[in-house]
Amino acid sequence: MKSITGSVVKDQVIFMLGFGLLMGLIFPFFTLWLLQLPASKVLTPLYFLMCVIAGLIVGFCNYLIFRGVAHRFLSELSSRMAFFQEKLEVCRAAPASAEIFQAEDCYADTFSKDILGEISADFNNLISTVVNFMEVERTTDIFLDKLKRSLKLEDVAGVILDTFSDYFGGQGSFLLVLERGEMNLVKSQFVEIKKDHLKENLWHELFRQEKPLIVSAIEGDAIHLNIGVAQIDPRYVALIPLKYQNENVGVCGLISMEPFKRDFVSLEARNFIQQATPFIYNALIMKRLEVMAAIDELTGVLNRRFGLRRLNEEFERSKRHRMPLSVAMVDIDHFKKINDTYGHQAGDFVLKTMASIFSQNVRVSDLVIRYGGEEFLLVFNGASAIDTYQIMEKLRIMVETLRLQYGAFDLKVTFSAGVASYPSEKVSDMGALIQQADAGLYKAKEMGRNRTIIAG
Repeated sequence: MKSITGSVVKDQVIFMLGFGLLMGLIFPFFTLWLLQLPASKVLTPLYFLMCVIAGLIVGFCNYLIFRGVAHRFLSELSSRMAFFQEKLEVCRAAPASAEIFQAEDCYADTFSKDILGEISADFNNLISTVVNFMEVERTTDIFLDKLKRSLKLEDVAGVILDTFSDYFGGQGSFLLVLERGEMNLVKSQFVEIKKDHLKENLWHELFRQEKPLIVSAIEGDAIHLNIGVAQIDPRYVALIPLKYQNENVGVCGLISMEPFKRDFVSLEARNFIQQATPFIYNALIMKRLEVMAAIDELTGVLNRRFGLRRLNEEFERSKRHRMPLSVAMVDIDHFKKINDTYGHQAGDFVLKTMASIFSQNVRVSDLVIRYGGEEFLLVFNGASAIDTYQIMEKLRIMVETLRLQYGAFDLKVTFSAGVASYPSEKVSDMGALIQQADAGLYKAKEMGRNRTIIAG
């Protein structure tokens, strides 16, 4: 209906007064018919005037009632909307890290159980929707900013687990990534997870469904909430498949003792999850490239370039913390003769075997580097020269007694090694440490090979 005056309130006044005037004009005829009074006493100008005045008074009273009830409600709703707009403007001007205001601060009262109450409820729902959208948008912006500043897979995993835990709720989390067909744990927070207890078909089914799975428990007693002094079984476990361009990337797990705050299958939640997958995928690619750049293709141990970089890091750490650091320079005895007699493939076989023996018999914290040709450099953190000498002698005897068969040939393989250690008067930097170990190796060769010598 088109407004007469351009103002709903003014239209209301006109309609109410007009209705009062109409009732004042009709009422004398109604009185004449109902009370059967003489027309000469009813249809008089004075009676008409009194009825019109009474109708106008009733119409005006109705307007006052409207002002006191409906208009007041609408005014309050208008002020709530203005307050909400002020909050929005302040929020837009605030930095991205600032907190969003509470939607409840702008709510209108919903005491009425009629259409006005429904309007209030709809208004409050609208505010909640807008604030929730702003929260999601700001959280996403902060999330993406943190991810953009994270390059390593472990750092990306930490950002994702922290943000997912805050967004969906949960007391613990973990991230598994798919590498070479196997699910590997990258990071966990307050979670004890026994990956070997989880069935492989669980991941296949999860990737096939392409949607989060919410369960009350994991079969096989494989996931626990770690509270420091004990472990407890979670009541809710959410497994979120992560895919990028139809390629399976990994699974993010959230565990909680109470229902999660958000629905994982809503459009907002799915968009939020999808923001994370490209960064995990890129971090995996970066990790693979780093491994390719760091590993010697033939032997599978560190190559010289990356290995020396790691040795320099360990040397600097040893200097800072005044901890011993030892290296052993290893050379395979008569390696050229093996190549000349049995061929270069046999030589490659010997190199791979030696690298495997070294890698499997040193600590995880130690380094095995292919220094060049048939030479290896072994780095032992926290080990003295005597400790390193004993380790190398065990390895030397192991290799000497090994029956190494290549095709129809039994190969006799031995190695010589020179050991150097820091701190030492002759070692001031990494180069001097390697030079000392090389001097020990040279002396071992001079003395007949197949022996370990500590550089003097």
